[in-house]
Amino acid sequence: MLIATSLAAALYASHAFAASGTAPGITAFTSVPPMIVDVVSAPDISASLVSSVLAETDAVWRGSGFTFVWRRATREVDPYASGNEAGPYPAATLRVVIGNETLPMRDGRLPLGWIRFDDAAPGQEIYLSYANVDRLMAVAQEVVGLLSQMPLKQREILSARAMGRALAHELGHYLLASKIHTEHGLMKASRSARELFAAESRGFQIDPLQRRVMAVRLRRESLVVSR
Repeated sequence: MLIATSLAAALYASHAFAASGTAPGITAFTSVPPMIVDVVSAPDISASLVSSVLAETDAVWRGSGFTFVWRRATREVDPYASGNEAGPYPAATLRVVIGNETLPMRDGRLPLGWIRFDDAAPGQEIYLSYANVDRLMAVAQEVVGLLSQMPLKQREILSARAMGRALAHELGHYLLASKIHTEHGLMKASRSARELFAAESRGFQIDPLQRRVMAVRLRRESLVVSR
């Protein structure tokens, strides 16, 4: 779960992975198969906003060699349906839902996205809360500017940045199959409004050791669903 604070970041320690830096001797990543993800959004969320959210997530992951095939749907889809004509990709095993459900603020921290875990295994659905992102913008006007004077397009751009970065974080939980957070990088638990709404997504880098774990899981999952 990525938790937003209105202005200042809160840090959570990691007990599993190195948080930042590049491991010695790692100069390039081996290729991993693209991951198909089904995307469902609430009727009141515009298609352009959804596209911008997914583009932001792609931008966060691009440098690590991971790619996603986003399958947009207007109704609930079977996450285990066979691949379509988009390419020789494995069937989707994960769904992203963008909607207006909320989780409450705790200690000044507001959840923007979440994935449920069943014991140690991640669920097959990531939820992004447009309502909570909208709420964050309202309390972070020192960062984003006055909402009453903001054009709708600018508001959509800012919302997409925050939701896209939250989605990138939750995808990390899914691919790591872990709830653990780090002090820095993509898996940092809590972000300031500046980090979430800034034009550049600095501080969302993926640690090479984490990347290896994710790549192994994605290759294994792709092999299973393609059988």
